[in-house]
Amino acid sequence: MHTDRFVVFKFQDEWLVTYADREQSAFATRQDAERSAFDAADTLASHGHAVSVLILPEDSGDGSKPCLSAMGSERKSLN
Repeated sequence: MHTDRFVVFKFQDEWLVTYADREQSAFATRQDAERSAFDAADTLASHGHAVSVLILPEDSGDGSKPCLSAMGSERKSLN
């Protein structure tokens, strides 16, 4: 099954959300970008789509790994 993916990342002074590597939305804060991505993913998941949200951490230099959350018809935690 194909999984739709939202990616949240910081570029310059904005947090961006991309979907299907094409559409982009810009937000002032990480929290707003994450909320937008998860709300959109919830909507797609409620219609039976397999969805994931990938959050790339701000470049902190601490070796942090990206956070990946996947959803199908219900939320699933990968942690």
